[in-house]
Amino acid sequence: MLGLYVHIPFCTKKCFYCDFVSVPYVEELADNYLKALEIEAQKYKDATIDTIYIGGGTPSTLSIPQQKKLAEIINANFNVSFCKELTVEMNPESTTKEKLKLLFDARVTRLSLGLQSIYDQSLTVLGRLHNYEKFKQVYCSARETGFENINIDLMYGIPNQTLSSWKKTLKEVLKLESQHISLYPLTVEPNTPFYKKKVEPNTELQAEMYDFACSFLKENGFEHYEISNWAKEKKYSLHNKLYWRNKSYIGLGTSASSYYKRYRYKNNTNVIKYIENILNGKNIVIEKEYINDELYKKEKIMLGLRLAEGVDIKYFEDSKDVLNKYVADGMLVIENNRVCFTQKALFVSNSILSDFI
Repeated sequence: MLGLYVHIPFCTKKCFYCDFVSVPYVEELADNYLKALEIEAQKYKDATIDTIYIGGGTPSTLSIPQQKKLAEIINANFNVSFCKELTVEMNPESTTKEKLKLLFDARVTRLSLGLQSIYDQSLTVLGRLHNYEKFKQVYCSARETGFENINIDLMYGIPNQTLSSWKKTLKEVLKLESQHISLYPLTVEPNTPFYKKKVEPNTELQAEMYDFACSFLKENGFEHYEISNWAKEKKYSLHNKLYWRNKSYIGLGTSASSYYKRYRYKNNTNVIKYIENILNGKNIVIEKEYINDELYKKEKIMLGLRLAEGVDIKYFEDSKDVLNKYVADGMLVIENNRVCFTQKALFVSNSILSDFI
């Protein structure tokens, strides 16, 4: 299995919580970026790709000619004959019916739409540019275009958000009949406007919100297949499951990471330098590490435990003491030779995972 991730680092405006690599959209800069992407893609000529994920940033900021060019780059440099899933992230303010039609005709199989909240006031607090009405218009347009697999992103722990408003959010979103929902707690990262304003999420409230979502979505037919992701009708994110199963993937673009031929490496995080280095034949990789067997086992645990299916117990040979501790504490369970999180461990999973490093 081999995945392809393409990073599109352009946004109309950066959200106040976002620490992903992104810059304001400028047509000429985006054109040059695509030229650089094309050169980088040629390094992997004819690699057979199973899943594709185009993320950012905001891929939907690209113009229609630029989106066509991106499709040409992928199709010319990779073997996509056996590709099972092609996901594109989109934000409502930069999505049009014309762009949706183009993506559908280009055989995009899955959309991931950033909603975050049904409350316009919360969207303003987050620095989002759309309102809920605009989101619903875009969502309906995507359905009318023919998209059957649409993920909706939601955030919980937003300033002034209450448990009551969170419950209403989930109930309202279910009316849209999406097959996939991703839920993320607000985290405040360094060098973001929220960090500078000293925004502090209420983690106890976030835990309550998460617990409610787990039970509520299960009651409504969603399978909780990964810590932050729920799906109906087996509409999992195949690309993200590839990450969590520690399979290989190629990352194109600034800040993109790859795990390919036992090496994990990351590209330059400065958009301008990425473009300049590519066009001048210079190195774009800023981090590179060989994944030996010991590190592979650790990463298999760190990533795989995020999935409901868990991890084969054979990978815990060197960490039996940690495993036994969390089994005794009721945080981990062993079933059919697989190690899985229990329900009560899911919200605090990061602290548990760190003990296996």
